[in-house]
Amino acid sequence: MVEPTRRWFGIGSAALAAMVYGRRADGEPMPATIVVDRQTLPIDSPVAIELRGFPPGRPVTLTATETFPSGSRWQARATFVADESGRIDVAHQAPVSGSYDGVSPMGLFWSMARLPGEALPIPADSMTRAFRARLEATSAEGVEAATELERRVAAPGVTRQPIRTAGLVGTLFLPPGEGRFPAVIVVGGGGGAIEEFKAAVLASHGYAALALAYFAQPGLPRGLVNIPLEYFEGAIAWVRAQPWFSDRLLAVWGDSRGGELALLLGATFPEIGAVMAWAPSPATPGLVRHGHFAAIRCRFFRRTTRPAIRCRPSNWAVRWPTRRSTEASCAMPRRSSVRPFRSRRSAAQSSSSPAWTTRCGRHPIWPISHSAGWKRTVIRLPSVT
Repeated sequence: MVEPTRRWFGIGSAALAAMVYGRRADGEPMPATIVVDRQTLPIDSPVAIELRGFPPGRPVTLTATETFPSGSRWQARATFVADESGRIDVAHQAPVSGSYDGVSPMGLFWSMARLPGEALPIPADSMTRAFRARLEATSAEGVEAATELERRVAAPGVTRQPIRTAGLVGTLFLPPGEGRFPAVIVVGGGGGAIEEFKAAVLASHGYAALALAYFAQPGLPRGLVNIPLEYFEGAIAWVRAQPWFSDRLLAVWGDSRGGELALLLGATFPEIGAVMAWAPSPATPGLVRHGHFAAIRCRFFRRTTRPAIRCRPSNWAVRWPTRRSTEASCAMPRRSSVRPFRSRRSAAQSSSSPAWTTRCGRHPIWPISHSAGWKRTVIRLPSVT
């Protein structure tokens, strides 16, 4: 039994040397390869990338090229130095040069820039298609390796359905399988687009997501001026009436001007259980109520107190009768002049300075914290699970 033990020990030593020093059992160098932990992955998940079999201590340039369903191509590259075993671990090594600096497992993806070339119109079902990425590695000595992977916005089984009903314009994404799901209404910003990307990602994580347009689409207002809040009230009612909706949670997610809208909806409609406001606007420049503009001190635009329409066109409008809502009292600094707007819930209107925060209602329902970096007020809603 001694001889077999020695033989197996020799084989194990050769395998260990091949793993550590990048050589096969016969002493020949291992072929250069790019190893990824997954060939298909969600677009919001990181991928582990490792290069093996390259000249030790030598620079290796890794290039990532991603092709989108529209045909547009994006690319990034970074140069690393292989360790003594000829390996490079992108998740734990910083490039010596390239499209990004520092250690970043997904740096080759978030630092991509678009390549020249004409792109085709974006297909309607682009969010359900895979985005193909190609990784290519080349050393200074000409050693090369390549591999491909797919990144998916919508997970397999997620369904996409255009919505053109009840006066609504949007796209609905539902998670795989049967059942009832918590729901999120996703609203865009000042561009007027239907935010299908975010809705598809949410559906991949088990949420029914309605990407809702509210202007700049056929059948909707052309510009972001006096958008009636009754439109969103109709969207809320439509979602709640669907058989796939679980009344466990109905949230709204908006960014930029849509973040302002998300805060406004959360403060107005009790059916909204959570708000995600991404980079919301630092000020709400007035609300049209019953055909009249709420008077707001427009210190940020002019040095006089004027109706909101005089300093900036209003984005949102409310046409509800007075009996629909209850009067709210607002506590404001003495130097400001603001008429309280009516709301069924406590609301807040923030400005570019914490001193100009408006608190409406007897007591604020949600805590208000100030962001020192942006100098804006953020309303934080309690999480709902």
